[in-house]
Amino acid sequence: AITAGGTLPPDQIHLPGIYVQRLVHNPTPEKRIERRTVRKPASASHKSSTSTADKSGALHAREKIIRRAAQELKDGMYVNLGIGIPTLASNHRQPGVHIVLQSENGLLGMGPYPADNEVDADLINAGKETVTYIPGSSTFSSSQSFAMIR
Repeated sequence: AITAGGTLPPDQIHLPGIYVQRLVHNPTPEKRIERRTVRKPASASHKSSTSTADKSGALHAREKIIRRAAQELKDGMYVNLGIGIPTLASNHRQPGVHIVLQSENGLLGMGPYPADNEVDADLINAGKETVTYIPGSSTFSSSQSFAMIR
C-alpha cells in the first residue's frame, strides 16, 4: 500500500544497504519490457527452426552448439544458465530430463518463455527476456545468486 507523503519518516525505514531519503508516488507507473520473449506454438517452432537453420551456415552451427550443450543437462540438475546459447539449450533437453534453472538476477525455478497472453514485465531473466516461474520457485538478490553459483 502507498501512504501519503510524509507519513513514514525516512529514518524509520530500514532496508539492508539501502538508505531512503524520500518516497515518491507515481500515479501512472509504466512497466517497460526490454526483451519481450514469448514461446512459439509447437508446430511453428519446429517449422521455423528448420527454415532458419537452412538459411545460414552460422545459424546452423549455432543450432548444433545449442543441441550439443543440451546433451550435458541431466535429470535432477540445478543449472545456472548464462545469457544466449546456454539459455537456449534448456529448450532442447532430452525427454524426461527435469532440471531446475537458475537465473543470475536472482531466480531459482525459471520456467519457459511465456505464452503471448502470460507476459509479465516483472518476470525476467538475466538477459532481460520475459520468462515464467515454475511452482516452488524462489527469488533473491543478485548478490545471493552469484554466491550460490560460486
